[in-house]
Amino acid sequence: MADKDIKGVIVPILTPLNADETVDTGSLKRLVDYLIGNGVHGIWVSGTTGEFAALSDRQRLISMEAVVDAVAGRVPIIGNVSMPSTQLSLDMAREVQEMGMDGVAVTPPYYYMNAQDELLDHYRYIHDRCPVPLWVYNIPQTVKTAVTPSTVATLASEGTVVGIKDSSGAGELLAELNVLCEQGDVELLRFLGTVFRTTTSRALGVHGVIPAIANLAASASACGWEAGEVGDAETVRECNAKLLIAGKISQLAKGGSPNAAAFGGMKSALKMMGVLDSDTLTRPMRSLTEEEKEGIPAILEGLGLSTG
Repeated sequence: MADKDIKGVIVPILTPLNADETVDTGSLKRLVDYLIGNGVHGIWVSGTTGEFAALSDRQRLISMEAVVDAVAGRVPIIGNVSMPSTQLSLDMAREVQEMGMDGVAVTPPYYYMNAQDELLDHYRYIHDRCPVPLWVYNIPQTVKTAVTPSTVATLASEGTVVGIKDSSGAGELLAELNVLCEQGDVELLRFLGTVFRTTTSRALGVHGVIPAIANLAASASACGWEAGEVGDAETVRECNAKLLIAGKISQLAKGGSPNAAAFGGMKSALKMMGVLDSDTLTRPMRSLTEEEKEGIPAILEGLGLSTG
């Protein structure tokens, strides 16, 4: 296991970009301070919300180093080092192993589909050659291949992986994984890439959530998780109401992809708040138009957030 107590709301942090799609480290550090100042329990860097697949290796490394510097040990950090092959993922893991992150996350290789026996080899190969605690990043909707509960449990039982971010949205598979871990007395940090289970994660047998909307609604996410842990129903209700409001940010775009709508909406809102200098997205994802941005102030007001 990693040395730190890893639980609660881990934010899959956005990657602020300059107009030329290089990482804006100044804005990234301000975003880290905003998130930690609002009570989040960890940072997940260079993930899907961070547009990692559209950035060069160098820009990904710059983003991870900037986050480590800005966090300065205040909360745990997990860095996504996923690449299209095992060796490339290992190369990236080795590049970051001295940064001081608390874990690295790896998806199955993407583009080519893989079988479960290949995935066992994939994670074992990386674990055996890189000392940083290894996480499974299960997101089959983007990488084509799912990591099955039995594969995850096998890897965890032998100490190959210490955690999983499950963004599959398959509740029954999570339940199966929970049973396998219980029956085998397997230690595994289990996190869901979800927003609407933030306040009920304890009941689902997981240690926390990794919701993209926490980039904007950081306080509501963190407070909602904490309230759910202690059974504070009134605070849970209040935080869930704010999470519903925050979700409207992804409904402002009248064109473009769902990812662009979500990432662009959050970036534009954070720019309006003075946290980010730019709301640039990696092409071909499109940023919000000025007309679409007109809906942001009402959302921020509903969240109790002010413009910069």
